[in-house]
Amino acid sequence: MTRWLALLLALTVAGCGESNGDEVDARDAGIDAAVDAESSVICTPCGESSDCAPGAVCAQYAGGDYCGRLCDLAHCGNGETCLPTISEDGVEVEICVPNSGSCGQSGCGTCPPGTSCDIVAGDCVEPEPDGGDDGGPDEPDASAPDGGVKPDGGVKPDGGTTEPHVGPDGGKVDDLYFAVVGDTRPPGNNDTAHYPSAIITKIYDDIQGMNPRPQFVVATGDYMFATPSGKEGAKQMKLYLAARAHYEGTVFGVLGNHECGGGNSNCAGVTTNHSYNAFLDGLVKPLGKTKPYYKVPIGDLGGKWSAKLLIVACNAWSSAQKSWLETELAKPTTYTFIARHQPKGSDAPCSADMAPMLDKAKYNLLMVGHVHKYLHSGRQLIEGVGGAPLTGTANHGFATVRQLAGGGFQVRQYDYKTMKVVGSFTVP
Repeated sequence: MTRWLALLLALTVAGCGESNGDEVDARDAGIDAAVDAESSVICTPCGESSDCAPGAVCAQYAGGDYCGRLCDLAHCGNGETCLPTISEDGVEVEICVPNSGSCGQSGCGTCPPGTSCDIVAGDCVEPEPDGGDDGGPDEPDASAPDGGVKPDGGVKPDGGTTEPHVGPDGGKVDDLYFAVVGDTRPPGNNDTAHYPSAIITKIYDDIQGMNPRPQFVVATGDYMFATPSGKEGAKQMKLYLAARAHYEGTVFGVLGNHECGGGNSNCAGVTTNHSYNAFLDGLVKPLGKTKPYYKVPIGDLGGKWSAKLLIVACNAWSSAQKSWLETELAKPTTYTFIARHQPKGSDAPCSADMAPMLDKAKYNLLMVGHVHKYLHSGRQLIEGVGGAPLTGTANHGFATVRQLAGGGFQVRQYDYKTMKVVGSFTVP
């Protein structure tokens, strides 16, 4: 019996004779039963809305891309809430999603005290400090265009780079200072005409114009949204690279799920995926790399500290990459930064293997995208506002990570239009 037939029968019964409390309860029970019978569509993985049943769309929640029933067509069932969000094709919708922000093993689960579940990100988060100021030690002047970073780290006052710097094979600097950009795909599949070129070009212009300039950029994935067997992925990658060219430094690009085919797809060993090949040709091979996962070693000019940036390709996951990551995480460095596309707790191909690694590893910051908002929880930065359709309350922009003189690192989120700091937190 369909939901609407159940509703019609319930209303018909309610209209026969004089209404009473029992009849109202029976009507509500009939509606809830009909809704519960269709709840199986929720948490169904998807790449676009055509993958979902009628009356449902593909959107982001629980840290991934899942189908959700439109709330304007039905009540939500028990344990569900009606969430205003953006579908995969960029349309504002309201869909039924789990209150827990979880789909199977993906999502919030039970949040620790002092945190709350961000249903979209599928992560337990701490309250964001007001005013973009974490109030920590060595806090720079928030009104300074460059965020108050001292002019060193291998950048001339006029913005021209010189030694020391961080290139494709790493390098040595006085203090670490880099930028993070994420998720720059168009709103719909093969929708190259609406690629967010203006936004991502302005972001790279912003980074290029900072004084001092960030020493390198980490891009967290999803540079395209295209059919893997078609030609639109390569066209979109070319648009991204045109914007990226506005920044003179090195960009370390993470593989996103849309470079592989969307959803939780895995491109390990694949050679015929045009989108994946366009990503490799555009952001991996120019660095002299042959695989989408690699290490970038960074050192202090005075030998006081060492660091490594690990670029992980969750959507090209294999036993070989797992072994590589375990080995690299075990190598001692003063600081460790990890970049991958999907947040912790997602249904990415790497998640099951990486979860125990992250639990025991000593790292300073995990940089991810996939969710189209800016968010942080503990040592995880979600940076997914590089031009893709925004989810929830967010501004397009980028983040910077700055080494503090007193220890630790400060992360600052910038609005790309105004260059104002809209969020700030520190990690040890």
